[in-house]
Amino acid sequence: MMSWSVRPLILLAAVALLASPVFAQDFADISKTSGVADDGLGKGVAFADIDNDGFVDLYVSNKGGTNKLFRNNGSGLFEDITAIAGAGIDDPGFSMGSVFGDYDNDGLVDLYLAKGGRYEIEANRLFHNLGNGKFEDVTDKAGVGLKSFTYSASFVDYDNDGYLDIYCANYGPGAKNVLYRNNGDGTFTDVTDLAGVGDLSWSWMGVWADVNGDNLQDLYVVNGRYPAGEPNRLYLNKGDGTFKDVTREAGVEDSNWGLGAAFADIDNDGDLDLFVSNYVGENGLYLNNGQGIFAVASDRVKKDHQGWGKGPTFGDIDNDGDLDLYEGDCKLANQLYVNDGKGNFTDVASTQPQLQCSTVRTKGTAFADVDNDGDLDLYVVNWGAANKLYLNDQNDKNWLKVKAIGSVSNRDAVGTRITVFKDGKLVALRDVSTATGFCAQNPLTVHFGLDAAASYDVVAIFPSGIETRINGVRTGQLLEIVEPTLGQVTATK
Repeated sequence: MMSWSVRPLILLAAVALLASPVFAQDFADISKTSGVADDGLGKGVAFADIDNDGFVDLYVSNKGGTNKLFRNNGSGLFEDITAIAGAGIDDPGFSMGSVFGDYDNDGLVDLYLAKGGRYEIEANRLFHNLGNGKFEDVTDKAGVGLKSFTYSASFVDYDNDGYLDIYCANYGPGAKNVLYRNNGDGTFTDVTDLAGVGDLSWSWMGVWADVNGDNLQDLYVVNGRYPAGEPNRLYLNKGDGTFKDVTREAGVEDSNWGLGAAFADIDNDGDLDLFVSNYVGENGLYLNNGQGIFAVASDRVKKDHQGWGKGPTFGDIDNDGDLDLYEGDCKLANQLYVNDGKGNFTDVASTQPQLQCSTVRTKGTAFADVDNDGDLDLYVVNWGAANKLYLNDQNDKNWLKVKAIGSVSNRDAVGTRITVFKDGKLVALRDVSTATGFCAQNPLTVHFGLDAAASYDVVAIFPSGIETRINGVRTGQLLEIVEPTLGQVTATK
């Protein structure tokens, strides 16, 4: 519920738009009133519930200057707790795409910092969550203090052993990407060469998704250097601890200068499609045939210029059942693309110019429901300018949020596929994942836009292969699905 002075601004904006088509719910800039208008040299944004109070908190990585940890007080207002969260959380160095994940399955999300370096390469850092918003540096004990100019990091259970592993996408000449396998005892082992994912390109992002529906997490690495670009890489998970480079046969090489990428089922056909943001060259949209083979469909995203793309993020902003796309632009203006329900996108940011951040260099972007009202709000990280938090005031019941909790699988349930059915027909799909876009992390709780007049069946397939089904689910609620410990379970709500 919103009780701030921004509500009149929303009403005025709505009146102003009556004369023109309304494509999506209005967003109000509440950056200052919410307390998260950090104006550092912003790079990354990571959302997670650090204290298990049911509200997502926020970590901002700055490339030079102090990082910030903001705790959500339960109404969409945030408190800067950086100074009291533990030594090193501020990390006034060069931080990039940092990420949250519960690596020890204790029910508290931990934090891994991806580091670069101004004068020399700085070591990445792992912080263990002690509870109540407190963290301690366990980098040396865990063995993950990589010094390789890591542009972004991700948590993933690539071998489905119930523990989150870490992948580092590294930038610079000869900087091999690194995969750390979680040993299950608080330590990690470098298995890069064994796994075959040590890309030597200039990598910016590593994003994970099950592209072929075999319940194994595959890896897409975004590469690029000025001016010619570099081919991206798709590594297919073979299920034996190794990966196969299937980039060319999958059709997702994209040799432009890429910076960010995001997987999403844009046409609700039950598989994950791929969007690639390119700093130089046309952005790429690739439709998945369900077997991990992609077809170029970039013309589905109507754009009046190409290049400068950086921070893409997907979310159903109007709760109409399809995923929309926001993309940060590093030079001109950000775009808000509304999905027509068939996977075609139209930029409507001009109807809400506050979202464009014109002439500002945007970096990471992420959707999150910061006030738990069922619609997706938007956080935008800017370089050398105030970051932005835009409040979505959709205020309807056409939504469902699902939180999966692993027991046999990793506690965060990263890698879980959640599908929604109506009258036996699949209507939506989400995968639980960590890093996405550019230096960004959306919440682990996934969001669906659904019709409040209907009821739905929700199915969660955990990394362990255990499947849970809950029938007759109504909208307008948070649904928790706890992984059972034995076999397939069907439950009726």
